[in-house]
Amino acid sequence: MKINWGTSIVLAFVAFIVFILFFVVKTFTQPAYEYDLVSEEYYQDELEFQQTINNSENASVLGENVIFDKKNNQFVITIPNKKKDVINGFIKFYRPSNEKLDFSEILNSEENTIVFTDKQLVKGRWNVMVTWSYQGNPSEVFYKKESFYF
Repeated sequence: MKINWGTSIVLAFVAFIVFILFFVVKTFTQPAYEYDLVSEEYYQDELEFQQTINNSENASVLGENVIFDKKNNQFVITIPNKKKDVINGFIKFYRPSNEKLDFSEILNSEENTIVFTDKQLVKGRWNVMVTWSYQGNPSEVFYKKESFYF
């Protein structure tokens, strides 16, 4: 049987469509290609964003910055605390590629250095957000966000 050029073009289009449909079905059914929303409550997060901006401005006026340092298999966060007040707040670790790896730590101590090990942090890109206040002035809240590769 001889195939003419019209039939060849139709067969090429059909093969291309089948090829595209195969990859569409594959990406929708494979768990490796599953991506979650940044946040389940993104409307509520948007309403709280102005407060985060104000807290970030408070931290920039503070004079000293939060220090994020990766040493060996540890990630060290140092919060400025000249007066040795009790630091209240929390640290949130956000993993953009996997929501299941996100976690938070509560701060309530005079210690201004917090250490996280490779048992808590998986290799890859992380966003860390630190929100804190001092016991001497709980009405003033500070915020610092940083991205890093562990």
